Amino acid sequence: MSLTLIDGLYDVNKAMKVLTTSVKLHRIKSGLTTFSLLLIGLSCRKSSMNNSYSILLENHSTRPVGFYIATGGTYGTLYPDTSLPKNKSIDIISRLDVNKTFYSYSSLRWDNVFKTLPKDTLSVFIFDSDTLAKYPMEIISQQYKILKRYDLSISDLRKLNWAVPYPASSEMENMKMFPSYP
Repeated sequence: MSLTLIDGLYDVNKAMKVLTTSVKLHRIKSGLTTFSLLLIGLSCRKSSMNNSYSILLENHSTRPVGFYIATGGTYGTLYPDTSLPKNKSIDIISRLDVNKTFYSYSSLRWDNVFKTLPKDTLSVFIFDSDTLAKYPMEIISQQYKILKRYDLSISDLRKLNWAVPYPASSEMENMKMFPSYP
């Protein structure tokens, strides 16, 4: 920004008007840029939400639990194999505190995930968090130290509205689980 020279003197008033106009234009441009980024961000968020599908795990018990959703992978298992993973890394077994919900996301629709499974069944294992802290996975696996295992079909998950509670709700009375309901 330069000041205007009039008769060898700088016209401060004219320079201030130019500066004020420049600042206003900058604010408008900045506001438009922020607004544009906000719109882009919202459209990206909406897009990513439309491409993300979740199953909720809800802990309604009085103690923290650990859980494992058997979707295969390097260390995992798939139903009808109901053996436990050989490793209790954070990627395999996660902690769920009292009255908390965990969202298990998939970029694929769960209908499509189920099509890749050997059976129309997804196993969800629930562990006492103290058991996970106290014993190595080898002992947990050998002695099958689980609180509950749900063997859920896609139809079961739809009935539960994609929210799997622990302990089992009355809606789950006729669903496959070990030990059996309740």
